[in-house]
Amino acid sequence: MKGPSGHSVVEATRTLLRSTHEEDMEFQEVTLTRPDVSPHWRFLDDANHKLDSMVPTLKAIRRIIAARRQRNNLLPISRLPPELLVNIFHVTLETHLTCGITKPPYLNRLKALASVSSTWLALVRSTPSLWAVLESSCSLSFLPIVIRNSKSSLLNIRLEWEAHGFQHRTNKDKEHHQKFLQAVFVPSLIERWSSVYIDLPPDTGPIKQLIESSFPNLRSVHFGQALWGWKQGPVNLLGGDTGRLEEFRIKSIPVQWDNAKLTGLRLLDLKWEAPTSSAKLLSLLAASPSLESLKLTGLPGPFSSEQGNLETINLPRLRELVLFENAAGRVVPLLQSIRPLSLAKFRITHDTYTRGYEDDFISALDTLGHLAPALQSTLILATNLELAVSGQSIKFIAHRETEIYFEINLTKTQPSKVFKWISEVITPDFEESSIRSTKVALNREWGSPNNRMAFLPVMEWLGDITELTLNDPYVSTEVLKWLSERVTTENEVEWRCSRLEKLTIPCPLVRLTDVRNFAKSRYGGSNRNGSVIEEGDLTIHWPDNLQCLDISGPSGGADLDIDVEGELYELLGCYEITGYNGRKRRGE
Repeated sequence: MKGPSGHSVVEATRTLLRSTHEEDMEFQEVTLTRPDVSPHWRFLDDANHKLDSMVPTLKAIRRIIAARRQRNNLLPISRLPPELLVNIFHVTLETHLTCGITKPPYLNRLKALASVSSTWLALVRSTPSLWAVLESSCSLSFLPIVIRNSKSSLLNIRLEWEAHGFQHRTNKDKEHHQKFLQAVFVPSLIERWSSVYIDLPPDTGPIKQLIESSFPNLRSVHFGQALWGWKQGPVNLLGGDTGRLEEFRIKSIPVQWDNAKLTGLRLLDLKWEAPTSSAKLLSLLAASPSLESLKLTGLPGPFSSEQGNLETINLPRLRELVLFENAAGRVVPLLQSIRPLSLAKFRITHDTYTRGYEDDFISALDTLGHLAPALQSTLILATNLELAVSGQSIKFIAHRETEIYFEINLTKTQPSKVFKWISEVITPDFEESSIRSTKVALNREWGSPNNRMAFLPVMEWLGDITELTLNDPYVSTEVLKWLSERVTTENEVEWRCSRLEKLTIPCPLVRLTDVRNFAKSRYGGSNRNGSVIEEGDLTIHWPDNLQCLDISGPSGGADLDIDVEGELYELLGCYEITGYNGRKRRGE
């Protein structure tokens, strides 16, 4: 006997499932009418029985869904006004201006938000601005839907290669991006472009034509890494219609700077490409009084001596100044000219590009005192300081968590002069600041022993050092003596670096006698741990106990036997001591 055709079963099932998705409809009992053809009635009875048995389960599911909706409606986020929730969505989704390749694609993230609840789904569907990001990773078949849903919103265009990188592109990939570019680079959409990020190889469609076209509402332009190797000559940026640009980021593409009137800039990021002379660069900045962020990377010469007299450039809104690996001939005129009021971030690094220019920077330090108030404001935001001096280099960093607010990282320079300038010009009140930890490393080969010891008084500017590393055998003994000395001010007695928690001397020439004397003189052979003691007219502020002492090193280093380890542990009261060959002793 053949089974039923199933048509009635399918229809009844559809009716039942449809009823479970209608919130305002009560469940109706669904039954199948027995057909007149008697041979099939047993199969239909079985189908009716199975469907009847599903009804209680489906009713329970509906009750659960209703309860969850009721609970979700009581959540704070469900009571937010729609316009505020849309703003939150934008903050979550909008990474198209600052990130490289979006992972995952924008539409995938938008879909994830829409799948949270029916309310969010309806909000996403009805908000055109959430659909106004057109990425070249979008399927060409779905692109018309995205454009239609965006309605008349201003568009953010991202022309970029897939996550695997343009080096692994195929002809199929290239064809896809060319078709995408043709679909969005049309007159009906050009007037809606608000920002564009281009990170495609130069041979992917009419890239130069796009760069030199005028866009009436374009506010942000970002040229990415994939355009490296541009061989089509300098570009006339946006056909010279650049007055409305607020953000401009560029890597490697030569620009006809004489035609670029960037008068409304808030952000300027130049990497490996800039006006051919510092005078033109300064002229560009002088025409941008609203500039808030300036980042220059990898700009070669010219020498600062070519610039002549420099004019003052007032940048009252500048909050971020980042200078990476530029020739000092670029950096010095810039620092001498600009006048920011308050900086939230200041970073300057020199490495290979400074060869031949380092004397320019050192000689210009005395002319940069006008930056002091702005630089002091960066240190107020930090909670941690790091200083490392070695050879002809100095690195001084102030950060909060992983965010760096202040950095001077120079090689091929004179570290003592640089740090003296830092300590004399930038003088924040560390006692009133939020600095919680300060790490200092004095490494090898940075001048004569006398010059190195002259560095110690400058270290007092840092306030309480919490971690100290001595990698120079010629200075370790003197530093231990310096830390052991009592400092008396009127009737107050204290020790330098009273909050020192970790001391590391990983050099082979450290003497155990010096370490013992340091422990006895500084900590008194008893567990005073930051206590304050009155002795006659004197008030003695004992330093905090050392938490970790590391005097390990290569063969020939401090050889701590069990007795010596125990003696130091009793003197210092610290938790961990690491001796020769890395053997550790830890406290209870």
